[in-house]
Formats: sequence, C-alpha cells, structure tokens
Amino acid sequence: MAWESKAQLVLLVLLIGAMINFFVGTFIRTDEKTAQGFYSYNYEILKFNMMPHYLEGENFFSVFSVFFPAATGIMAGANISGDLKNPSDAIPKGTLLAVGISTLTYCLFAFQAGATTLLGATGNLTQMGTLTDNFLNASNCVFGGTDYSVDGQCKYGLLYSFSAMSMMSGYKHIITIGIFAATLSSALASLVSAPKVFQAVCKDNLFPYIGWFAKGYGSNNEPWRAYALALAIAAAFVCIAELNAIAPIITNFFLISYTLINYSCFEASFSNSPGWRPSYKYYNTWVSLFGSLLCAAVMFITSWWTALITVIIIYALYRYIQYRKPAVNWGSSKQALKYNNALDLVHEVSGLSYHVKNFRPQFLVLSGAPSSRPRLVNFMSDISKGYGVMMCGQIIRDKYKVDQYMSENHILIANKIKAFHVPISAPTFRIGVRNLLQTNGLGVIKANTVILGYKHSWSKEAPHLVDEYVGIIKDAFDHHYAVGVLRYEGKLDEKFLPEDDITMFGVDAEVPVSNAQSKDDLEEGRRRFCFF
Repeated sequence: MAWESKAQLVLLVLLIGAMINFFVGTFIRTDEKTAQGFYSYNYEILKFNMMPHYLEGENFFSVFSVFFPAATGIMAGANISGDLKNPSDAIPKGTLLAVGISTLTYCLFAFQAGATTLLGATGNLTQMGTLTDNFLNASNCVFGGTDYSVDGQCKYGLLYSFSAMSMMSGYKHIITIGIFAATLSSALASLVSAPKVFQAVCKDNLFPYIGWFAKGYGSNNEPWRAYALALAIAAAFVCIAELNAIAPIITNFFLISYTLINYSCFEASFSNSPGWRPSYKYYNTWVSLFGSLLCAAVMFITSWWTALITVIIIYALYRYIQYRKPAVNWGSSKQALKYNNALDLVHEVSGLSYHVKNFRPQFLVLSGAPSSRPRLVNFMSDISKGYGVMMCGQIIRDKYKVDQYMSENHILIANKIKAFHVPISAPTFRIGVRNLLQTNGLGVIKANTVILGYKHSWSKEAPHLVDEYVGIIKDAFDHHYAVGVLRYEGKLDEKFLPEDDITMFGVDAEVPVSNAQSKDDLEEGRRRFCFF
C-alpha cells in the first residue's frame, strides 16, 4: 500500500498546521474565550492546575486508560518491518524519535492548557467574577458563591468540555481538521499493520476457520480480506459512539501485547539464543523484564476485571495452540531456553560421582531403523520406562544415506517412545557398533548395556557373519558393557507400525507386520531375554 505513506505525509502537514494554530491561539484572549475559562498564560492558574482535581469516581488510572491509546503507535514500524529497506536500523531510530516527539508534544500541550484555562466555566462572563475567585472554585464550578454544576450549567473548562482545545486555538475549525487527521493517521497505521499480522497468523493455520483470510493479492501480497475484516471491526466500535467506554478496552489489549513483547525480548536474551542479536547498543535484558512487569501491573490497576478476562482469553489461546501442536517452527526462545537448561543439567550431572544405589540400566539397542524392528524397540521401551537412556543404533554402509533416516526420531516421538535414534555410517556392521560403543552418549549420560536380537539363522549364515555377530558381543564386553539378547517366537504387541517397509542393515532383519493386521492377530509370543 504505497499510497498509505503518501497519505500519512498529507495528514502530517495537517497535524502540524493544527498544532501551530493551537500554539498561536493560546496568546489570543477574547471575551468569548474568557467566559469559557480562558485567561491566556497565568502563573496562578498553572500553579492551581498542577495539582490533581479529579471528578467523583475518577482517578489517575481511569484517565490513563482513556489517554493511553494516543501512545500506541510504538509498534507501527515493527509491524511493517517486511516493507522496510533496513529494518534493523530504521525501527529503533524511527520508534525512539516518534516516542520522543510525541511525548514532548503531549507535555507541551498539557502545559499550555494548564497554564491558560480554568478547570470549569459557565460561558457567562458576568457569572464568572474575579480571576482569583475563579481558579480557586473552578474545579467545583462555584462562582460568586453560586454552584453552577447543577443542571449541566457548567459545561466549559478543562474538566467539563471536550472541545477545550478548539476554544483555546486561533481558529477552532483547524483543530477539527487536526483531530480528523490524527484519527485517520492512527487508523491507517493500524489498517496496514494489523491485517498483515493477522494474515501471517492465518497462513500458519494456528486457529480453525480463519485460513480464508490468508490469501494475498497483487505483487505485494496485500491481505484485502483481512483489510475488510479490520474495517468491519472498526466500524462496529465506531457505532458504540462512546470514547470513554472503548478506550479502556483498547488500552487493556495494548498493554497485554506490550507485556508479551517485552517478556519475549527478555526470554530471548535470557536464553542466550545466537539468533537474538539486538543491534541497539543501549538494550538491556532486565529493562525488558521490568517493562513487562510494569505493563502487567498497570493493566490490573486500570481495570482488574477487564485484565483478568484478557489474561484468560490469552491463556486459552496459548493452551489451544499447545494442544494442536501446529507443524510450524518459529525458532522460539522457549526452544533455546530448554536447550540451555538441558545443557546446564548435563554439565551438573557430569560432576557427580557414581554410586551403586543410583545405578540404572541405560540401553544401546542395535535395532537398525526403529521403524523396521518395532518389537525390539517397544520391548526395551517397556523395560526402561523412560527412566534411563535408550539409544537405537543403526549402522549404514552408505555414508551418503545417513540423512535419509533422520525422520526416525520423529517416529519415536510420535509413538511416545523415550529414545534417541543414532544412525552412523561404517564399512561393516561390527566397526559401526564399535564406533557406537566408544562415542555414544554425552558425559555420564551414556549407555551401559548393549541390546541385540537373537540370530535365529546362525546355522545357515556364512561363517564370517556369525563371527561378526559373536565379535560384537566380545567388543561390548571389552568396552565394559553389559549385553542383553532378546529371543522371541511368534508375535508381540506393537505400539507402532511403520507405514512403509524400511530395509535395515543389521542383525536378524525382519519384515514389519502390516498395518491392516487386526489386534487379534498380534498374539503374545514367547519371549526369552538373556543378560550377560
């Protein structure tokens, strides 16, 4: 949407014109403006207005929740990062400049309004009395001993009039143009950013029934369907026609967004992920955490029940995504944090001294591809129960085909088998096993027991193959491993069955049972398991 950038420039010119008009107007005093509480710059008015004077039922946070949406454009640059030539440089500079200029402008406007205008006024110059009486009683709208706050007679001043800035300005209609320009500017920024973020969510298929909005149009892949949805939602809120009712809701959702964004930055830094390299030299990990906690605290202080509902909705969405486990890999900081924790624990365990009471069998199962010998893998999983290391070793003669078996780990995970698939290339099976015996595991987390299948066809095999089989057992003993041999007859129940027959180079390879086989056909056979 190239026209959006050009439109923003036009709106910026209108905004600057409205700001100049307001600044000039604060020096122009007329009887009409005085009747509405305007006295131009006055130290006594400024001193009185510096103190809080909330109406009944209002406080700092109720006012904050209405004002906060005016400062929510901080993510505009990040939301359109894909359209920027150099986002790593443009986003920090643009965001900080925008925040700085906006903060300075708001503070200046607040100072000008507080130094020139009373909190309340009737609009009748004869009722107002002297200036000294006025600013002392303006917050209660009591002038000359008469209370004008009843029956809506007090409808001017900073507390009671929504058009106080128009009254203070040089020409009020220019302020109206500025209000429309500011509104359209914010609306355009949201129209460009929000639909694109929503389009990305739809493309990832995180939630059902929203994939229709993922379609893009044109060379820039514009999400016109998402634009239409954003327009419909905006129109619905406009129909409410009550800014004070809408603003707290918007504030709440912006605050939860900033809470999660700040926490994401903190977690990415805390996990020491190599992919997280903030280029801004003043970035600090703990400032991100403080910002996250501050946003969460303000959210609950502003409106605890709205905040509670928001948190419940966000948590429900998170749990739903966690339950669905979509096939999307974002390279999240959670993955990096898990890796760091696991690595720290491995280092910690490596420093522990061995004691016989803590011994547990840890298996190196010579299964080949786990999907090709599910009976052996399944049986050993039942024995280990996930309380010890279990590695499924596979020897591959062709060194260029190791990558073809990487999906075996996913098969183990899908069938809830707590084991690791370890493929290794070697010229012979015995050499491959010997390499596994020497290199398996990490620190003290390594196998201490070798498991292999019984060689039923030993009497029919070539002598060198039988010698290789016996040699594997000898090598295991030489490397101080226990050895287990599983011999079974008939068929065993299987937790998983491969979709395709996978050829395995190893001992006693078998053809997997067909998926079409019924449970009744999987009869329990006789098992013989021997340890040496």
